[in-house]
Amino acid sequence: MIGKITNVAVIGDKRLEIAWDDGHVAPVDLAEVIAGHKALVPLKQKGEFARVNVSRDRWSIEWPSGVDFGAQQLRRWADEQAGEAMPVADFRAWMDEYGLTQEAAAQALGLSRRMIAYYLSGEKVIPKTVMLATEGWAAREEA
Repeated sequence: MIGKITNVAVIGDKRLEIAWDDGHVAPVDLAEVIAGHKALVPLKQKGEFARVNVSRDRWSIEWPSGVDFGAQQLRRWADEQAGEAMPVADFRAWMDEYGLTQEAAAQALGLSRRMIAYYLSGEKVIPKTVMLATEGWAAREEA
């Protein structure tokens, strides 16, 4: 389970370095997220992004403008950007490309259908091992 956030620092334009209570420290680039969502317009205003703080309960980061992101989503983005996790969109694209149902994807990867549903909903992070398994499965199918 992803823990609480212990520290956040601005390290560039729309980039943060976040520390979690399990000792993990990672950069997170929020540029695409901010650019893609109208509700995040306040973070585009001069100086607002730099006003980020860890929330009082340490389960999120927040800005005075009312924008916040949870610890789990931030960790997922950090892992995806570091190549340690597979983005949900990539997992869906793999299933779509090969016409796989959740049941077929589960069978192809040796996982339960429930775990596939967790991955597709974003409830669970898609680990690097699953990402590599999808690539191996695709290579086998194309051979």
